[in-house]
Amino acid sequence: MASPAPKSMLTGLLQALGGRAPLIILPHDNPDPDALASAAALKYLAQELLEKDAIIAQGGIVGRAENRAMLTYLNIDLKPVSALRLNGDSLVALVDTQPGRINNSLPRGIVPAVVIDHHPAYADYRQVPFLDLRNEYGATSTILTEYVREARIEIESKLATALFYGISAETQDLGREATPADIAAAQFLYPYTNKRRLAKIENARVPRVYFRAFHDAIERAVIYDRVVVSILPQVQYPDMVAEVADFLLRLDEVEWACAIGAFGDNLHISLRTTERDVNAGDILQHVLGSESAGGHDMTAGGRVRIDPTQTGSAASAAAGVRDRLLALLESAATPPRPLV
Repeated sequence: MASPAPKSMLTGLLQALGGRAPLIILPHDNPDPDALASAAALKYLAQELLEKDAIIAQGGIVGRAENRAMLTYLNIDLKPVSALRLNGDSLVALVDTQPGRINNSLPRGIVPAVVIDHHPAYADYRQVPFLDLRNEYGATSTILTEYVREARIEIESKLATALFYGISAETQDLGREATPADIAAAQFLYPYTNKRRLAKIENARVPRVYFRAFHDAIERAVIYDRVVVSILPQVQYPDMVAEVADFLLRLDEVEWACAIGAFGDNLHISLRTTERDVNAGDILQHVLGSESAGGHDMTAGGRVRIDPTQTGSAASAAAGVRDRLLALLESAATPPRPLV
């Protein structure tokens, strides 16, 4: 069983969060359960240990039904980044993301006081006062759980439920890239979770448009050798792209699944794989550029800017992403076959 975070790490975290300025916690723009739970846990630690007010800021949209249910049933409040004044005097903590990444709304030139993430380091962050990057972990929620355990404070049921669901969603019920640390954290949290609220989150109700989107995604899916790709029309929320990629990877004929869809002025890309010898994050960074993508061995995501006012811009960009991906995976020469 993995041990909790060293006391020196918790002490360093609290020192970095000190001072009179209120804390602004920034997850990535379209936060998933892992990012939301991690942000909620850091806010709780700041309140309980430092009596410090904290705001969780949102730069994008929470669209997935399960994620919206998580906000509702676990009382996680978000404020738009646009409503805040972020400057050099702001006390900012990034969770589940890193400075300079395209997936967060931290203004250029502002150095966060704290960065906690389970993704590999994408740059040199020596200027960040407190940095905790553990890419060997399956979820950022696991890192925050270890801080809560080390602090020896009472863990609220709603927070335990959030952290448990964050780990579960990020690792697909501990079946994808989960480590002994993730398992230990989930085992610690489960007795404190609200099982009824957890069930409501996991089985969140969805509107008819959700099924229409999946219908379109399946009809548009094309198989290229060991890769299945679905280029979607305009999606209602960015997370739909990740949902489709996860769903398509269940196809027994492929080892890679990619979903691509436009939302606003961005093209969102999600890549999934069952291969153990190739890093999906590295592959997608080669396709999109190092600042536009990131991920782990089996999961990756990214986005690129498009001009939504230009006819065909999204379709052209999506086709380019598809072609570069297929070339990297050596599947470009294979005749395409429709999924259905």
